[in-house]
Amino acid sequence: MLVLEIAQPAKANIVDSNSIIKDGIEYYMQTDKFIYDLGENVEMLFRVTNLTDVSMNLGTLLPDPPDDYDLRIMQGDDQIWWYPYTAITGVIRDFILQPLETKEFQTNWNTMNDNGTPWLPDDDFLITPGTYDVVGKVALWAVDERVPVSVSIDVIPEPATLFSLGLGGLFLRKRK
Repeated sequence: MLVLEIAQPAKANIVDSNSIIKDGIEYYMQTDKFIYDLGENVEMLFRVTNLTDVSMNLGTLLPDPPDDYDLRIMQGDDQIWWYPYTAITGVIRDFILQPLETKEFQTNWNTMNDNGTPWLPDDDFLITPGTYDVVGKVALWAVDERVPVSVSIDVIPEPATLFSLGLGGLFLRKRK
């Protein structure tokens, strides 16, 4: 834990990002840093850019999300959090990018597990420290047309907890 605490200031203000380019489209995922304290908000940015000089249709969007983007927090195969929540719009349309056009979406995750029910905030609970993947993709109807891009983040106990654990360890060592 001491190593994580020492390493945190060095990485605390460095943006964590990754991108994938497929068929002239850049899919980009970013968080505001690599390491977070438990309970801290994770700022996320998902961006899609047409790098070509022609209009591109990425596919048909799902009719029910309130937004064109699907962001998830995963720990291994377990889904911890999901955006968008639920909404029934019934609008079916194509996701089209003009030449060199960029569309982006920003949101925050409060390091809570939505318990598989993002529409019921009363059953959410705080996650445990660990490594999590932040995954972004366009919410397209056809699963095979989606291009997921992700970054990994570490969530560590907040400094007060680390201090308490360290102080407790020193106290126990002194008692022996």
